[in-house]
Amino acid sequence: MKKSILTLAMIALSIGANATEVKTVAKTENATEITKDRIVTVYDWSVKTDQGSYSGTALSLEKAENRIALAAAGEIILDKKIESYYQVAEEISSPTLRLYFWEVETTNGTAKGFSSSEGHALKMIQLVSTSEILTYKIIRSAEFER
Repeated sequence: MKKSILTLAMIALSIGANATEVKTVAKTENATEITKDRIVTVYDWSVKTDQGSYSGTALSLEKAENRIALAAAGEIILDKKIESYYQVAEEISSPTLRLYFWEVETTNGTAKGFSSSEGHALKMIQLVSTSEILTYKIIRSAEFER
């Protein structure tokens, strides 16, 4: 009987701890105001060579090209790819904040990026869209933990 009560108490406490954690995340999301001048372009690069595959992130296209050249020095390049994404400047240093991938198609073109929350993703879609939004999608990644 004592074990049953102790087990139930532990379950109740763990549920209460999880609820508190969720409230904390929601408070920090509302505290961050996203504006157009805080959105930066991040370049994810990858290269496949005869010796292996390498990948990383750079803050400019030139730096991405340089890192590909450094990673593949002395090796035969089989494939290379550089993709640009939008992200809030304060979130660049932490890959764990790349929880939501978003993509938008407008009458002028497409844009894609990463956000730390679904609300931030919607706000960034609105900020980078220079014309009428035709379609958009937001995908939550299961790869990262907060």
